[in-house]
Amino acid sequence: MKILIVKLSALGDVVQTLPSLTLLKKVFPDSEVDWVVDERNAEILDKHPYINKLLIFSNNNFHFFKRFKNFLKNLRTERYDAVIDYQGLLKSGIITGLSKAKYKIGFSNHREGSPFFYNIKLPPYDKNLHAVRRYILLTKNVIEILGKSENLKSSEEIPDPIFPSDILNKNLEFIRKPYIVFVPSARWETKWWPYFCWEGLIELCKDIAQKFDIFITGGPSNTELKYWAEEQKRKYPYVYSLVGKLSLKELAILIKNSKAVVSVDTGPMHIASAFKKPTIALFGPTSPERTGPWAGKFKVLKSSLSCSPCFKKKCENQICMSKILPEEVKKALNELLYFE
Repeated sequence: MKILIVKLSALGDVVQTLPSLTLLKKVFPDSEVDWVVDERNAEILDKHPYINKLLIFSNNNFHFFKRFKNFLKNLRTERYDAVIDYQGLLKSGIITGLSKAKYKIGFSNHREGSPFFYNIKLPPYDKNLHAVRRYILLTKNVIEILGKSENLKSSEEIPDPIFPSDILNKNLEFIRKPYIVFVPSARWETKWWPYFCWEGLIELCKDIAQKFDIFITGGPSNTELKYWAEEQKRKYPYVYSLVGKLSLKELAILIKNSKAVVSVDTGPMHIASAFKKPTIALFGPTSPERTGPWAGKFKVLKSSLSCSPCFKKKCENQICMSKILPEEVKKALNELLYFE
């Protein structure tokens, strides 16, 4: 049995697809599962015990003929029993359509015309269904199509995701005491919790700093975040900036070994959920019912504004996130740290 997963991005979406990979391997233990992933997120899947081969995709593939030709050659070398489009966008639809597979499968209400490229269009999914459960629903449909429906449990249990062994079995050498991870940034600027709110939370954490350090994380591209985090490091002896200093696997290791995570709606929050770490998730423009934490102990804090969630990437006032008070977050953090 050969199966191809098409899930390119973003990081959180890739992590949320891992339970589906686990389910596929439980039902088809002898199968070979390949995965098409965006080069920005490939590291998190590298050397995964359930993945036979990674097919690395970049947006540049469509713009440079030689790169696209090489990607297409790698894609069409294999003849798959099923290709599963978990992404549901035009780009993933094209990749699915160009593959050599008996079954090319996705939901009929996937976006950007991607269903045009499927030869099996599943009934529309509920758009308010959590992403992890949506991917599991898609996976169960594929398993039925491949003739193994008797292996499916009737329960709605989500299988535990698996990570590569170099994530599971490694520690970061610079860590000296228990710590909490703060994740202030996301790809959408509307998801950010304002800096003054984070500063208020850091100030409130003076008491728990006797037991826990605070690590601020973020990608290398945002110089403003990096400067702000370094300022917090200089101001507070229990704060350390790791902005732009970690690989994806190192970030996963950091989260795995943490005592708690405070995060906006972004990829590291989903890594925390996958590891069942105590998590405070801060939501404004997006819906925690669709993309919130799904495992372990967590607390979702969100605005009560009527316009939330709006799913907008840009907003003139962005007040929904600033309505979440540092005192609320600190209270929730205390509950997770001391009353779990």
